[in-house]
Amino acid sequence: MIDDGISALLDDDGFWEIQKRMSRFNLFEAMGAVHGELRHSNFLAYLLSPSRPHGLGPRALQLILRQVLDAMPPGSRPVSILELLVGDLDDAIVHRERDSIDLLIEIDALDLVVVIENKVHAKAGDGQLRRYRELVDVQYASRRKLFVFLTPDGHAPDDEAYHALSYIQLADTLQTLASSEAGPDATQLIIQHYVDMLRRNIVEDEKLRGLAAKLYERHTEALDFIFASRPRTAGLVDVVGQEVRACGGLSMDSEGGSLMRFSVDRWDACDIFRIDPKEWSKTGRGLLFEVKSYAAKPGRLNISLIIGPGDQAYRKALHEAARARPGQFTGLTKSIGAKWVTIFSRDLLTAERAASMSAEAQTGNLRLAWSDFQATTLIGLIEAVLEMDAAIKRGRPSELHASPADRG
Repeated sequence: MIDDGISALLDDDGFWEIQKRMSRFNLFEAMGAVHGELRHSNFLAYLLSPSRPHGLGPRALQLILRQVLDAMPPGSRPVSILELLVGDLDDAIVHRERDSIDLLIEIDALDLVVVIENKVHAKAGDGQLRRYRELVDVQYASRRKLFVFLTPDGHAPDDEAYHALSYIQLADTLQTLASSEAGPDATQLIIQHYVDMLRRNIVEDEKLRGLAAKLYERHTEALDFIFASRPRTAGLVDVVGQEVRACGGLSMDSEGGSLMRFSVDRWDACDIFRIDPKEWSKTGRGLLFEVKSYAAKPGRLNISLIIGPGDQAYRKALHEAARARPGQFTGLTKSIGAKWVTIFSRDLLTAERAASMSAEAQTGNLRLAWSDFQATTLIGLIEAVLEMDAAIKRGRPSELHASPADRG
């Protein structure tokens, strides 16, 4: 009987351990700081700076640098492990976005400069790592140097001078820091929140995944029944649709089931990229935000900014202009399709997170995600498109590129 199966599931301690891990409050999720690359870099810069009032001194910096050095052959290390352990790191200076570099750390006691390029979802731009390395080689010609490429899965950088570091490794190191006696209780709590957020949203938690696999083996019938009875995700598109209608300056373009598109009134006023209504949008708009749910990934809801079919020269110019602002146009596809190309993409809700939520929790989290997107990202995208469109119409390619501070 299915009711017996569900009762057995609810009696299983493993079920409640997963429920506890996935549903407990997380400060970084509440602030909408999960997918923002700049926010990750800001937090890490604060944590790695010995002079900040977190009470850790240079401990976080020392642990992470050792993790990188441990993975390198001894002969290729710019400093030895012993030098790092006995060196005075208290005067280390952490710079954010100096010459567009995510984190640049000067450690005078070791005569060392550390460069950390951080990519959470976006990929490194063509030649980006090389440019940063060449810049640092010139500016710090006499210093020893360590180049680090930080990504969720620790994939290999396209410049051999960089050493890969994954967010999985970072989470493990910070977990050690949070579990130690180092620093005040408040600092340890914040670090634990950050680690939990990483493991729930950025990297896979192998221990939790293993527990879930065992739980599924023990209660397959009950879990399959629950999964088959899940709420339809098309309703999540409607939730965002309600938010769009309530937001001044936005206009619905089309909607239906698992897909909705909307536009920006200021773009309409500037006549940005009009196309043949027979090609895509019946309104003739060639640039639209698209909100989409996925039957194969229940609970996932993505928002993208799409260039539709139309004048190829304009499409190429707008795409190249967006590529010049990787910190802003995240999720951009590098190649231009014959009809459509995505220049921005972000999941408002992931299937993994949605799987642990009730329908009400999904709606609540989605509204929070939309509020964060509207407050931190939407306005910037609107202004950027207006700037790029104006530059394209003036035939001024040099104006398409963002300032160094805007580049990732």
